[in-house]
Amino acid sequence: MHKDLERVLLSKEQIEQRVKELGEAITRDYAGEEIVMVGILKGAVVFFADLARQIDLPLRMDFMAISSYGN
Repeated sequence: MHKDLERVLLSKEQIEQRVKELGEAITRDYAGEEIVMVGILKGAVVFFADLARQIDLPLRMDFMAISSYGN
């Protein structure tokens, strides 16, 4: 664990399992369709890629860049 972390809330294995479950649910819920996944750069890229790999459907990916710094 990194020295600046107090504790780990979820293990790597727990996160991987949940992403797999989400991918299976999306595959089931959108069976027979092509889906478009839109990810927000930069913070969600790793999760987005992991989730996309778990979806067994034709899909397209796109990305948006946003800012939370006001004007």
